[in-house]
Amino acid sequence: MIDPNKKEPLPVNPSEVCYRAIELMGAKQFADAEKLLAGNMSRTDDDAAIALYHSVLGVLFKMQGEWKTAWKHYERAEKLLPKDPALEIISARLLIDQFAEYGQAIKKAKKVLELIPGNPVFVHQAQTTMGLAYVKKGERKKAIECLEASWGEDFRGFVSAKNIDFELVEALLKRGWGAPSCRAFLLKAKAFAEAAGEESYINLLERMMDSFDTEFPAAKSALPSDEEVTR
Repeated sequence: MIDPNKKEPLPVNPSEVCYRAIELMGAKQFADAEKLLAGNMSRTDDDAAIALYHSVLGVLFKMQGEWKTAWKHYERAEKLLPKDPALEIISARLLIDQFAEYGQAIKKAKKVLELIPGNPVFVHQAQTTMGLAYVKKGERKKAIECLEASWGEDFRGFVSAKNIDFELVEALLKRGWGAPSCRAFLLKAKAFAEAAGEESYINLLERMMDSFDTEFPAAKSALPSDEEVTR
């Protein structure tokens, strides 16, 4: 196990170092995690490793509510790995949540669509991110269009229902926007979980559907039958 307080050289395995740092962060040992990451970063010239350390430092400072410092680390990671879609999504969400830079967030999400258009999970995250930005901008139609684009071919190509992001559904419903589209999203997510045999997500989505139909009864009648929506 990596000891952040050891004086001798540490094993230079970026993935192992970051895994240990994340464990320390989970235990709220932020100073030790920062020392571990910074120490290993100073010992390498590999851009990919340095970018990985910066991205984890971004998470560390985000967990502590130090948004500007977190952003600086994500920005450095992006400069080293400008074609990494995960970093683009992370920084775009930070721009939305903490800096109200909605236009920049949309640009980053669109870049993900250009970088990796054939990956359904990244397309889902990019469309969700754009939708959240459009909600903040008050652009109802574009936000709903992003939600509908986010499910792709009914989540085909996803590994698990845990890859499905419900944040845009929540944001739209808080505004009272696009209830029929939100219901279709939940139906398709439930159908995917059923096809994947993921009982915990099936149960969760059944509860979500029950709550949704109680709160938004008109949405059901605005759609074709449930079977047609998920066909």
